[in-house]
Amino acid sequence: MTRGVLLICQHFVPYTPSVGGVARVVYLSRFLVANGINTTVLSSDGVNYGDFGFSKNLAGVNVTYLRDPLKSSVQSSLRIINKPTTRHKGFFMSILRISKSILNRLVIPDLGLLMVYKYYKAASKLIESGSIDTVFVSTPPHSMQLVGGFLKWKFGNKITLIADYRDSWNTSTIFAPVGPVSGFFSRKMEKFSLARADIVTFVSEPMISKLDKMFPDLYLVEKGLLVMNGFAGDPCSFTIPKFEDPIRIGYFGMADDDPNGYRDVEPLLNLTSTAVRSGLNIKLFFYGTLRLSHLNIADYPYVEICEPIAHSDVHLFMQSMDYLLLLHTNPKNSDEVVTGKLFDYLQARRPIICYSPEDMEAARIIKKFGLGVWADIQSTDQAIEVLQGLKFNHYPVLQDEQIISTFSRDGQYLKILERLRDNH
Repeated sequence: MTRGVLLICQHFVPYTPSVGGVARVVYLSRFLVANGINTTVLSSDGVNYGDFGFSKNLAGVNVTYLRDPLKSSVQSSLRIINKPTTRHKGFFMSILRISKSILNRLVIPDLGLLMVYKYYKAASKLIESGSIDTVFVSTPPHSMQLVGGFLKWKFGNKITLIADYRDSWNTSTIFAPVGPVSGFFSRKMEKFSLARADIVTFVSEPMISKLDKMFPDLYLVEKGLLVMNGFAGDPCSFTIPKFEDPIRIGYFGMADDDPNGYRDVEPLLNLTSTAVRSGLNIKLFFYGTLRLSHLNIADYPYVEICEPIAHSDVHLFMQSMDYLLLLHTNPKNSDEVVTGKLFDYLQARRPIICYSPEDMEAARIIKKFGLGVWADIQSTDQAIEVLQGLKFNHYPVLQDEQIISTFSRDGQYLKILERLRDNH
């Protein structure tokens, strides 16, 4: 039985501006404590952004924060620039972006490298206390995986090392350093870390196959364990969609009309215009922030921009829809994308329309389990055909509470406990 788990992550509440970057480790730490496992988090300080309501999930979790001057400095600069009263905001943002880009080129694989030794020393002391036998390193920033590699190099079989990938490292154009020399050293670092990991957890199926292809001598498929992010809590009670006219399609979250972004609504609005002209009775509801720079929403009378809703009521509004929409418009690296919105929608137990490139991992999951439909963002004809069939589709899997519960965070984290039992 596991004596104790040390979770290493450079971002943790309250020193992070984003819920998405910390939810996985927050809910994992809660799950471990609930299963009787002593749990310690080792993270960095920074600007205090508040706990996002997560404090109730951290009862019984021991948290140690290391002084992280660079992280604090970057976060403070961003906070000043983003103040409404900041003059010359665009200029300062450009300077900060250029400075960060230069530093990122000089420090491989990322700026977190400057904190690796401090994390290694602090983690070593915690492990030497005798209450920890499992180390779980969750990234990005990917430099933190080096901490796990060094700890395993020092403690050997005294610890089980889990390398947790929320995003790919060198197999992704987003995080892989540019240039042959920096790329070479970055891959060496990743291989060093992965070679010492006992278990490699990842949020999306394509991650492990790409890693295995890059490092075939490490046999990573044998170490790999798919642990998706999942939804927090229990699934909602199932209610039957009405599928009356108009068909109500809800989008929950941020979107914009940036053609270079990944949630550009313009293709969606153009598709819906074509569908409405062909005789389909459809209405789109946007809940969240919709930033439009060149589109006029008045040109789309079948679109309704809704008032913000409390988080506690979000699933009630989701269940008032016939379908819930996932939108991903950039095919670059879309093969790994499993947005957290997918699991929120599954918790609401509503069929999903995934409007995306075909290789998006969320689309593959939806098709595999019969959770909704996939509409090709690169083919208007295929997407129109999908919309025409919305009323006539049935999704019995959404009524199966046992299957839906496997998509919960606890259902996913249970895999980690089972693998740890096997390792011990």
